[in-house]
Amino acid sequence: MKRLTSGVAVTLTLMLAGAPAAMAQDPAPTGGTTVSPTPGTPADGSGTTTPADPSDGTTPAAPPASAVSATKTVKLTRAQNKKIQKRVHVRADGAIGAKTRVALRKYQSARKLTKTGRPNLETIKAMKMPFATTVEQKLTGTSNGTTTPAAAGDLTAVIAAAQSVIGTPYVSGGNDSSGFDCSGLVVFAFKKAGISLPRTSFEQYEEGTAVQKADIQPGDLVFFSTAGAGASHVGIATSATTAISATTKGVMEHRIDDDYWGAAYVGARRVSATASSSGTTTSR
Repeated sequence: MKRLTSGVAVTLTLMLAGAPAAMAQDPAPTGGTTVSPTPGTPADGSGTTTPADPSDGTTPAAPPASAVSATKTVKLTRAQNKKIQKRVHVRADGAIGAKTRVALRKYQSARKLTKTGRPNLETIKAMKMPFATTVEQKLTGTSNGTTTPAAAGDLTAVIAAAQSVIGTPYVSGGNDSSGFDCSGLVVFAFKKAGISLPRTSFEQYEEGTAVQKADIQPGDLVFFSTAGAGASHVGIATSATTAISATTKGVMEHRIDDDYWGAAYVGARRVSATASSSGTTTSR
C-alpha cells in the first residue's frame, strides 16, 4: 500500500507540472468554447478586419444618370425659333405665339409626338434641326450649360479668311470678295471654316454664348452699336483687344476698346460649330 501511494503521488505531481505548459500553448476562450475565426478577421486579435471581396469578383455598378425629359419645353434663340416656325409654315418672327403653338401641336400630332405645342428636344430632333445636338448637350449637362466651342483649327480658318479680304470695299448687302457689309463678312469667314451663321448682326448676336470683355479670344464675335441701337455692327476678334470688320472704309483690323469702338461696344459671343444659318436680311 505504501509503494502504491508513492506511485500515485509521483503521477499526480507530473500531471500538475505539465498542465501550465499545455494551457499556455492552447488557451481556451473565456466561455470554455473554441471559436473558429471568421473570414477577414486577423489572427493577431487587433480588431481590424479586411473586407471580403464580392462573391462574383465584380465592382457594383454606379447608379444610372437621371433621364432627360425629351418633352420638356426648351429655351431657344430667336434665330432657332424662326427655323422651327418655317418648318411648320407660320410667320417666322422668332416669337412662339398662339399661331406657332397651334402649328406645332398639329406637327406633333401628325408625327405621333407628345402634343405640347412648344419646342422640345423630341420635336426638334424629329425636325432634324442642326442645333438639336447642342440643345441635348445643354439638357444633359455634358457641356456644362454652354455650347461646344469650335475647334482651334476652325477659329484659325475663320480669322485667316477675314484677314485675306482686308482692304475689300464696303458694300451694303455684300458677302463676297467684291464687297462686304459687316455681317456679310462674318458669314463669309465662318463659312470658310464650315460654320453657318444667320445673316444679320442682330441675329448673330443671339448665337452661341456670351463672353465677358476681359475673356475675348480670337474667333469670338464682337458687337458694336454704330448704325442704330443694339448690335448693329459686328466684327471678328483677332486678339483680346483687336478685331476685323467691314467698316464704311472697307474691311480693316481695328481696336475693340479705342475711343470710337470702345464707346460703341455692346458685347461678345462665342459661337459653336453647330450654329445654323437663318434669315437673309442684311445689316450694316
